[in-house]
Amino acid sequence: MRGMAKALGTGLLLVASALSAHAEIVIDRTRVIYPTDAREVTLTLHNEAEGPRLVQLWIDQGDGQQSPELTDVPFTFNAPIVRIEAGKRSAPRLFLDADSREGLPNDRESLYWLNVLSIAPSAEKQEAVGNVQFAFRTRIKLFLRPASLKAPINEAPGKLQWRKAGHEAVHVSNPGPYHVTLSSITWHDQAGALSTDDPPMLGPFESARVTLSRTGPGSSDPRLLTFTTLDDLGYSQSHQAAVAADD
Repeated sequence: MRGMAKALGTGLLLVASALSAHAEIVIDRTRVIYPTDAREVTLTLHNEAEGPRLVQLWIDQGDGQQSPELTDVPFTFNAPIVRIEAGKRSAPRLFLDADSREGLPNDRESLYWLNVLSIAPSAEKQEAVGNVQFAFRTRIKLFLRPASLKAPINEAPGKLQWRKAGHEAVHVSNPGPYHVTLSSITWHDQAGALSTDDPPMLGPFESARVTLSRTGPGSSDPRLLTFTTLDDLGYSQSHQAAVAADD
């Protein structure tokens, strides 16, 4: 965040993470999909604060503590720092570097993170005390999707493979090239329903063991598992699957 501090001329920034629904700067989506054959992707940022905000944009590979100047990613913004007046919008454009396209995986998606950091451009903000100002950061997933992938993305959740993994746990495998974000898992057996508060996101060709806990009454079908996933727009989609026995 060195670039933002330099632009503000402030000695210390205290950064707080903000959920998109409560952030001063609201992004027009909950995840970014960047097809590799796209020339650019345009975002829309809306300033819902009472005053103007300076906004810094950058991409990282998963290390949320890494300084923007140290990230090594194949993306650039046309304007990495912008000023947005109260109630106004800005439409920054994100580009995939042409020189990087050749070395990127073309058989699977790659995961990155979009960071949006906002701060008042002067010490007039109520949270500012002396030479200290509060900044608010939102991070959302960015999926770089190769144009060579032809399988429909909406079929990916149905291809997950589930099997029992010991006592009150399941093993789930993703045999496909897309990321699958699980938002809930409930497995019904004769003793009761089991679920988890921490469903995983499965990367391409990844698997995970998920520990479950009892949460409800049983079912007549001990193999039935229901789960939800988040689609490209961030909406929840419901699915059912059978759970294979232990190996």
